[in-house]
Amino acid sequence: MSRPPFRRWQVAAAAVSVMAMGGMALPLHAQTTSGACSVSPAAAASSGADVCQKARDLFGFIVPQIGVAVSTGNPVLGEGGTLGGWPKRAFSVRLSAVDGRLPNKDVPISTTGGATASDFGATRAPIPMPSADAAIGLFSGVPLGLTNVLGVDLLLGASYLPSVSQGSIDVEAENGGFAMQYGVRVGALQESSLIPGLSVSFMRRKMPTVDLAYRPNNDTLSVNGTSVTSNSIRIVASKRVALFGVAAGVGRDAIEGSASMRAAVNETVLGANRNSSVTLPDLRYTTTRNTAFVNASLSLLVARLVAEFGWSSAGTVQQTLNQFGGRQANEGYRYGSLGIAFKL
Repeated sequence: MSRPPFRRWQVAAAAVSVMAMGGMALPLHAQTTSGACSVSPAAAASSGADVCQKARDLFGFIVPQIGVAVSTGNPVLGEGGTLGGWPKRAFSVRLSAVDGRLPNKDVPISTTGGATASDFGATRAPIPMPSADAAIGLFSGVPLGLTNVLGVDLLLGASYLPSVSQGSIDVEAENGGFAMQYGVRVGALQESSLIPGLSVSFMRRKMPTVDLAYRPNNDTLSVNGTSVTSNSIRIVASKRVALFGVAAGVGRDAIEGSASMRAAVNETVLGANRNSSVTLPDLRYTTTRNTAFVNASLSLLVARLVAEFGWSSAGTVQQTLNQFGGRQANEGYRYGSLGIAFKL
């Protein structure tokens, strides 16, 4: 069944989400693991090594980008301190985007011989991620001079990814395309007229589970049940003066992703047509990445307009056999968010 065309950035978001997991940093640890690669029906010189290597390399190239899109920067836009206890609440709706790169070439895949190096190319493509976040004050903290310390907020959130289709990429989101996030924020300082806000937070974020079909020529490479989680720690400081506010923070993200790969390859071997099925079960990727970010906000009556800019750093590059237009598998990436925040 045909689908209406989608813009490039929508397909970029979906394709990246599909291979998802996330970035790295200093110091860096990254690892791609998988089960045994198998080909059916088995035949002489058939190994599936090329198909499976390309799946691993696509995973390793795209995964860090989705990790940045999932994690972003401040868990509560524009806020650095805790809210001040029950029943205070803060809500925000944001659109985040990573200045990413997406493979832009169809490359041949083969089940004969060993893995061969190809260049998938890479074109600049924003990786967007819409989300909604909420903070609920649980404990106001302990009074200390002009501020409170050890206040506690509950953090909740949701992200959404639609199903999209364009060219050789077809993405289907499972469970309606929604995924939930949760976490906690503990205040070192609660913001007051003279004291800035300062907090430490932990957030566990999950991307919607998606299935991807990549169809170069007459072949199909499917990455199914792609599940990605990001465990993020943030230290954030903030201060508001009149209508304006600023916040800045640093953090670290631990990203995990899992999927399975199945490919249908049609090729001519020794003058005869052959249809093969290649499977790669239990494909996994883990990585860590450091980040730093700044927020700027402007009060608009009952709401605030908040903009965020951040940088997710890279570390030691994970080597790949295949190329991506001169880009490395673990680049540093810029990201930004624009949102509306409410505080009750």
